[in-house]
Parts: sequence; structure tokens; C-alpha cells
Amino acid sequence: MPCGAKEAGGVYRPRQPQELPFFKLVERFFPQFEAVYEERYQERYGFWRPIIGTVVRKFLECGDLKHGFARVRCPKCRAEFFVPFSCRVRCFCPSCHEKRALEKAGWVAEHVCAEVPHRQFVFTIPKRLRIYFRFERRLLGELCRAAARTVTTVYRAASGRPDGVPGIVGAIQTFGQLIHWHPHIHALVTEGVFLPDGTFLPLPKLATEPFLKLWEQEVFALLLAEGKIPEDVVANIRSWKHSGFSVDQSVRLEAGDTAGIRRLLQYFLRCPFSQARMIEVTEAGKVIYKTEHNAVARFPEPGDEELLAGPARNFQVFDPLDFLAEVTQHIPDSGEHLIRYYAWYSNKTRGQTAQRQPSAKAAVLPVAPSPTAREARKGWAALIKQVYEADPLSCPKCGATMRMVAFIERHQTEVIEKILRHCGLWEDAPARGPPAPAG
Repeated sequence: MPCGAKEAGGVYRPRQPQELPFFKLVERFFPQFEAVYEERYQERYGFWRPIIGTVVRKFLECGDLKHGFARVRCPKCRAEFFVPFSCRVRCFCPSCHEKRALEKAGWVAEHVCAEVPHRQFVFTIPKRLRIYFRFERRLLGELCRAAARTVTTVYRAASGRPDGVPGIVGAIQTFGQLIHWHPHIHALVTEGVFLPDGTFLPLPKLATEPFLKLWEQEVFALLLAEGKIPEDVVANIRSWKHSGFSVDQSVRLEAGDTAGIRRLLQYFLRCPFSQARMIEVTEAGKVIYKTEHNAVARFPEPGDEELLAGPARNFQVFDPLDFLAEVTQHIPDSGEHLIRYYAWYSNKTRGQTAQRQPSAKAAVLPVAPSPTAREARKGWAALIKQVYEADPLSCPKCGATMRMVAFIERHQTEVIEKILRHCGLWEDAPARGPPAPAG
């Protein structure tokens, strides 16, 4: 009886994260990075956050059979294989993050967004102001609220209905094209407002200038109230020809375009970095990381101003420890929400609307309860199928639908080792010396 997934065309095969350059780099250099962080990186990136160590250590166990697995069996031919557990961490494990993004984007598109036209808004701030959000991450949530207030205020003025509210899904992104610190807000916004009785009042495309002026005012008010900047900094930035504030609303989605909304939300929720852009990792651990495109001769996206300000470049060469510093700064704190719901799409309003208008087309479904562990396991196969375009429950021998028959948890260390040794899947960890000095 086989104990591992057999290689077969068009059939899912468990991934091997340990073979990827990113995993090898993290495994080799993270202990050194953690050891020198206070001396080398604390001044620029802030105090060491324990969540970084927690997330990285979980990532290093992701996809490793030694830390637990599910046992999958074909009821027809009795073939078996093991599926290692995932770490499920955010913004660091590319595979687990993508699965989270797919799941969240699908849920929001189906259960939050009404069947009305939407626009994507992107709100950015000057480079000079970004550092305050790095050192005090709770301000990222306030920045998202400021963007929501900006849209609501302009929409109410344009509609002439002070009681009207748009539906807003806000997403916090902290990274630019080259994974540098670049906090900005993406928002999916209804192209119009909902009135108290649930009626949707559509709006034409509005001029960007009112949004830009109000956004600038909101951000300055936030940082002044928090004591981060004095009035003379505000006056100085306002004197610049190009302040660094921007608002873009060029992307529009038609009513009922659920697939388009899902794709846009996946973009909002994407991982801060891509393994595909790590075009080379040298023997010494240096990383050559490129942007999404081969050139910057295109319409600039958030974060591109650094690329366009000086000599055009589309890549960055990182020392291994510097690369880890850039990547780990985007790991959110525990409980830190990266996607938020406002106005008509807020949890409170959606619940009230569903109670008042359970059958109305414009009404949004109530918040779904969190899935149980068993339900989450059932969703694993569907997510894998989306991510890898392969069915993980298709038998590699006969093509029948396989079933999960057991879960071996990580605390069952003796059982895990016994099973894996019996199946020839246990490898003793090689002896390792200290990591090579960076640079």
C-alpha cells in the first residue's frame, strides 16, 4: 500500500516547500537575522515583534510531514497518500496566504457585495509620512477609516443625500513593488449610495479632485491628533508642487460582476512578495528581486514613484538579512485586520439590512459564522484546486474521488515517526553548522 502521493499527469502532488529558494534562505539565515536584529535593524524597522518569530517558525514547519498530516485513501483501489498540514500564516507563506486570499475574496464577493456597480479606489500618502505607520501599526486601521470617511463625505455631497451611505470594503497594503514599506489603502466602493430604506441611488463617475483634497485633510488631521507631526510639516508638504498624496478611481466593475470583484479582492489581499520575482538567490544568499513588469514604462501603480524618481530600474539586489528585514516588516500583528467593512457593508448594517429586507435583491447576506474545524478541512480540497489547478482528491491510480480517513496531529510525535519510518518517508535532520556570515 503506497504511503506517498504518486506522480501522475494532471493529478495533485503535495508540494515540497523545503526545496524552494525562499524556504532555504529563511531556514539558513533567519537565526542570524533574529540575533542581529536589535543592533542592525531596530532603529529603522522598530522593536522586534514576537509575532515575526512565531510566524517564521510556523512557516518552517509548513508542508512537513513530521509536524502532522492527513491520511487520504481511495475507496476504490485503496491507494493512499499523506497530506502535510499547512502553517496558515499571513503575509509570509506564499502558498497559505494565497489560499486565505482565495477564501476571503470568494466570501466577500458572494456574501458582502451587492449587485450594483463598484469602483476601485487607491489612496496613497507621501513618503515622508509613511514611517509613522511603520512604528505604530494601529494607525494603519485609522488610515483605512480616513479613506472610508473621504469616500462617504464626497458621495453624500454629490448625491445631495446626507443620509446616504456607500458600501465600502477597505484593504490595507503595506508594501510597494520592491517590498519596501509603502502603506496605502485599496477600497472597493459602490458607485452610488444606499438610502435608509435600502434603495440604491447610483452616481456618475465623480471628479478626483474632491477626494484628493479631503483625503489629504483627513491624513493630516489624523497625524496632528496623534501628535506625530507639527503644523509646520503640514504647511511644508502643502507647499510642494506634488504633495505625494494621490487618489485613483479608474477601475470600474459592472453590476453583478462577481468574478471581477473576486479577482480584484484577490489583488487587494495578495502576499507582500512573490517567489516568482526572486529571479536569483546566489550561493551567498543575496536575492535579486524584480518588479511585476520588465519595465516601468507604463501607467505607474502604488509604490512606483521610487522607481520613477531616479534612474529607471525594475529590480533590487538584497543582502539576505536585508531581504528578511523587508519581508518580515509586512507580517501583521496578531488580530490585526487587513480587510475592513464600512458604511452599508459594515457588519452591523449588513445584519440589520438582512433582517429588514430578507428577500430584497439589494440586501446583503448576514455575516456567516466562522467554519468549524471539520468544515475548514472540507474546504481544503476546493482551495487547493483553485491554487494549483489540480484536484487533490483525485486518485493518482484510478481517478476515483479519495477520502480523508484520519488526521495525525503534531503532538503525536511517536506515532508520526513510526508511520513515516515504516513508509520510508522519515529523514533524520542533517547536522548543521552556524550560518555563513551575510554579505
